[in-house]
Amino acid sequence: MAEICHRLDGIPLALELAAARVRALSVENIAVRLSNRFHLLTGGDRTALPRQQTLRASIDWSYDLLTTPERTLLRRFAIFSGGWTLEAAEAVAAFGDVDESDVLDLLTRLVEKSLVVLQSDGERYRLLESVKQYGQERLGESGEEDEARERHLAFYLALAEKAEPELLGAEAGASLARLDVEQPNLLSAHASCDRTESGATAGLRLVFALRNSWADRGLSGLGHRLTLEALARPGAGERGIARCRALAAAGMLEYFMGRYREAEEHMQESLAIAREIGDKERVGAALTLLGHVVLMQDPAAARDYYEEALALGRELGDKRRLANVLNGLAVLYQSQGDLDRAQALYEETLAIDRERREPEGLALDLVNIATVSIQRGSADRVPEMLLEALEIADKAGFKRSVLIVLFHSIALATLLGEWERAARLYGWTEAQREETGLHREPTDELLLAPSLAQMQEALGMPAFHAAEVAGRSLSYDEIMAEARKWLA
Repeated sequence: MAEICHRLDGIPLALELAAARVRALSVENIAVRLSNRFHLLTGGDRTALPRQQTLRASIDWSYDLLTTPERTLLRRFAIFSGGWTLEAAEAVAAFGDVDESDVLDLLTRLVEKSLVVLQSDGERYRLLESVKQYGQERLGESGEEDEARERHLAFYLALAEKAEPELLGAEAGASLARLDVEQPNLLSAHASCDRTESGATAGLRLVFALRNSWADRGLSGLGHRLTLEALARPGAGERGIARCRALAAAGMLEYFMGRYREAEEHMQESLAIAREIGDKERVGAALTLLGHVVLMQDPAAARDYYEEALALGRELGDKRRLANVLNGLAVLYQSQGDLDRAQALYEETLAIDRERREPEGLALDLVNIATVSIQRGSADRVPEMLLEALEIADKAGFKRSVLIVLFHSIALATLLGEWERAARLYGWTEAQREETGLHREPTDELLLAPSLAQMQEALGMPAFHAAEVAGRSLSYDEIMAEARKWLA
């Protein structure tokens, strides 16, 4: 019943008409049929005015009272999902007989007539669901839908591409928050790629632009599915920069999900295209990720990939690439027990990322340096480094990085003999890993194995399982509060 009220936006007439259907349909059946609400919600009090006997007639009556420009704008607003801003309205809905300069005035009039809702933040607008469905039908009849869809796709593709480099800088948190709000429109834009002329290339560009936001928010599974859809779309097979980048997006997400064979296949194709088109930046990116993917299975091949990527990074003056490659080489040395070389490279990477003010890189650099200290059997400065990494990741909203920091905190708790805390951290990180689909990297498995064995032996299996279950039940805020208090 609550779902029906919500989906009908609390409109009295709609609720009355839905209630009339209870004589013939269960509440569950009514909820299922609301996708075709204008057919379902017909009838009610036969003594009412005709416009009050069906939901469609009621909205028809309101629509007919609008001026022609108001009607035009209202139906075009139905292209949005989850609301829109004034900037989006001007870019998407102002074409043909509606000028961009008229949008604010028309929008204000539609708000005053209760056909558009101004949200509580005062910056976004939305349609009631019933009005949106009505508007979609009218838009389809108008012959304007194709252009509205193209403009919607173009606007949200531009928004995603503008945010993409921002996710690597100091404003990453704010950019992620904007993308979160626009997620319904971004998903709608992806779906529109199947129905628009520019869809094949636009779809490839869109998934590349959103890859880091999906990873950072723990949405690798969703991002991976959409990326594969974009790569398989008719017309997306042209071996150019758009496909090259989308393949890299697929490979990166597969790497995070532990699907290394698929990641290597996609990165090899991305590398081949990058070499064909002579794009050195993409060559370096593909080589770096290939190094990460094969690091544990074929260290010699990983070193070769890293060395070529390092040379390209130095040639191009690409500090982000340098930091990524140096980090990969450091992980390689660490996995082979050469902690001195690993620490030196991690420190160099940290210096680069501090200069660039890249929050995700900074957080991971601090974690990596901390793990070297733990492997040496020293907790000196480790809590300080892990706390700084945790605060950076939390402030930016990087759920994947928070998970990594707390995962590596297990080793610190083990080193300090805090067995129950280690088991709780293990339980929480396992629950998050299962929920997000993120996979531990092979090098992390090597670090976890001794900690897991030690805590199980120290606690005994019943106490270990009890602490693990307790950790799984902790909310994000609860685990963050515990970690902050412990590491401070």
